[in-house]
Amino acid sequence: MNSREEEEEEEKEEKEEEEWTMTLLPPTVEQQRRINEEIPPDPEMRKRDIIAIREWLSKQLHLPNHMDDNRLENFLFGCKNSVERCKLILERYFSVRTALPELFATRDPLSQEIQDCCDAIQYFVLPSLTVEGYRVTILRLNDTDVDKFSVQAISRRILMVQDIRLIEEPSLSNVMVIDLEGFTAVHLAKCSPTQTIVRRAMLAIQDSMPMRLYRVHFLHAPNFITNILNLFYPLLKEKLVDKFRVHTGGGEELYSYMDQEILPNEWGGKAGTFAELNGSLFYSFF
Repeated sequence: MNSREEEEEEEKEEKEEEEWTMTLLPPTVEQQRRINEEIPPDPEMRKRDIIAIREWLSKQLHLPNHMDDNRLENFLFGCKNSVERCKLILERYFSVRTALPELFATRDPLSQEIQDCCDAIQYFVLPSLTVEGYRVTILRLNDTDVDKFSVQAISRRILMVQDIRLIEEPSLSNVMVIDLEGFTAVHLAKCSPTQTIVRRAMLAIQDSMPMRLYRVHFLHAPNFITNILNLFYPLLKEKLVDKFRVHTGGGEELYSYMDQEILPNEWGGKAGTFAELNGSLFYSFF
């Protein structure tokens, strides 16, 4: 391959990576209005609050103090501008990383474990917000081979994505869509709550992130969905369980909850294909 061909190949690869990069679209004017109604903006107070949080962090010798103001602002926003709530979540956010090394110590997106996980399980954030200003995340099997289903890998990946989002944008609230198409009783056995990794992952996600959850939708619910939910109920806070909605159909079940056009192409939307959305999130790790 001559130098010109090499340059063209590099340009092609760069273009492909740009196309795959996760792009979270900002709120529309109407969405921003709704967000402001729920959490009124006050730039001057936010500056004072960030200073107060940073001063508090400087006195917590067991906690790192390396976050930039933008990330601290996103933490504060996720805590509905409550300084005391933000301090609590920051304490948990850093402490859980020490307590759960199996989830946080190894976070290499190029590791075989994570790459295999990205191939087998699609997990991505939709570019557009809902009308209310909520962010939608989708989790689904791409390969139903049980041997390729790793609870530890997807737990690590979800937490990695959450960290990216804490850098990317403030979050008013979130909608989680779990597509159970192809999910079998054998898959369920691999993620039984009796496994320590599942308990610890759920602890990390529920209690140490400044992200609120508005709704969880289960699609293509199998006939053993009650068994799935009953197993996990003891690990979940009651207010979280109340947010569950179970559907036997596919993506069309979401049309009455959010605009169809923000959904993936396979579900009748215009956000891009499952593969494109899953791939774009993977490249965001770099």
